[in-house]
Amino acid sequence: MYVRMTFFKVKNGKMSALRDLYNKEVISAHKNHKGVRFVHLLESLDDKNAGISVTAWDTKADLDAYEASGDYERLRGLFIEMYEGMPALTSYEVTASSEPILLRIF
Repeated sequence: MYVRMTFFKVKNGKMSALRDLYNKEVISAHKNHKGVRFVHLLESLDDKNAGISVTAWDTKADLDAYEASGDYERLRGLFIEMYEGMPALTSYEVTASSEPILLRIF
């Protein structure tokens, strides 16, 4: 399994608007991509302006296809006015899990 995490900060008072747009645009856009396991928006308990967007993918090929689709850049552009600075994207391979059978299926 592969995970992409976008770390971001929003301008004061923008998290609610970001959440609404995320639910409307990001979640629905991912339904059209093969291999997506989940899409989550995490809001920091310590900093009301910090969050993480997390997506998980079955295979590296599914992740690569998503990256090649241009959807990430398009979606990120919808939020650009809300961000305080540029978000940071990092991708990971899940190499240990409480659910090890899930790692071996793919």
